[in-house]
Amino acid sequence: MSKITTEIIKKGEDKFLQVNMGEDVFYLPFKLIAGKWVGFLDISGQHALIEASADMLVEALEAAGAEFDTILNPVSKSNALAHAIAVRWSKKHPELTHTVVARKSSEGASKVQATYRSVTTNHDQILSLTDDDAEYIKGKKVLMVDDVFGGGGTTKALRALVAAAGAEVACHAVIGVEQGANFPEDLFYLYELPILD
Repeated sequence: MSKITTEIIKKGEDKFLQVNMGEDVFYLPFKLIAGKWVGFLDISGQHALIEASADMLVEALEAAGAEFDTILNPVSKSNALAHAIAVRWSKKHPELTHTVVARKSSEGASKVQATYRSVTTNHDQILSLTDDDAEYIKGKKVLMVDDVFGGGGTTKALRALVAAAGAEVACHAVIGVEQGANFPEDLFYLYELPILD
């Protein structure tokens, strides 16, 4: 896999995580989340970061011999990443023709739903699959995709949706993991997001 390095740098009074991905360089700010200063990854609109990350994640998945039939991601920040991975994966695996998005919904809005709390929210939320999407993934091996793995709340909800739909989690891919996070063995990630004192 292409080499990725990170280092904490200062620009003026602010600290950033400099991420070197091959020839690409990205600067992630530190933000206060749940009382901790964390290297903050927001991929919204960051097309160069999304494309470079998708290249490297697909490279890692292929090197590990990953096998999956479809991709599931939570709405909406990770939509572009899931799409970029699907485009690359389907070139060698044309059976991947469709991806699925877990949507935020209200209690009882769908037969297949799970409650979760992410590190960036302080209240419970509900993720759900439409009936058509739940039927589509039934019996399939699923790659879960998200931008960051932190406390694991979103991941647990995605796993619950996959199980409720009668599918199987093949593996999970994210760009970054929060430093010190207790992540599952099937998680593929590119770099750690440090936490400052």
